[in-house]
Amino acid sequence: MKIASIVAATGLTTALALTGLSLADDDDHDRQRYKRPKRLVAPSDAPLVWKEECAACHMLYVPGLLPAEAWRQQMQTLDEHYGSNATLDPEQEREILDFLLRASSVNRLPVEPSPTAGEPPRISQTRWFEHKHDEVSEAKFARESVGGRANCVACHRDAERGDFDDDRVRIPR
Repeated sequence: MKIASIVAATGLTTALALTGLSLADDDDHDRQRYKRPKRLVAPSDAPLVWKEECAACHMLYVPGLLPAEAWRQQMQTLDEHYGSNATLDPEQEREILDFLLRASSVNRLPVEPSPTAGEPPRISQTRWFEHKHDEVSEAKFARESVGGRANCVACHRDAERGDFDDDRVRIPR
């Protein structure tokens, strides 16, 4: 009887452990590939100039969404930043670039160039973005309430804090 109890307890413990692992799976079965964490928190020491200047035109993209070299390309093309002139004074540019390079070091993925010549990489055109949004139709992205692929905060309320957890996605109508 003692052996049967031990075997049953061991089996139950193993089953619970495997259940917990499967719940944390996140649909990425290629374990060799780097996967972004669900929370990409911007460091608490993020410079005010980054918050003010970047958020003046769009949401604050968490630096870990792109690798460091992609942010370097972003900062080198501020004079033609997706159709806008976003140039800053050299001291502000240096402070923002230093922060972006440091804060994006968690992203070890290769830079994925934009299909548009001369344009820096776009988060919304990365393989990771495409994979994570493969069930979202173009019609949903085109909704006025969503505002396009680059407006993460429309569906991910805590995107600016780095929270892109699938379980908290709410696509507006």
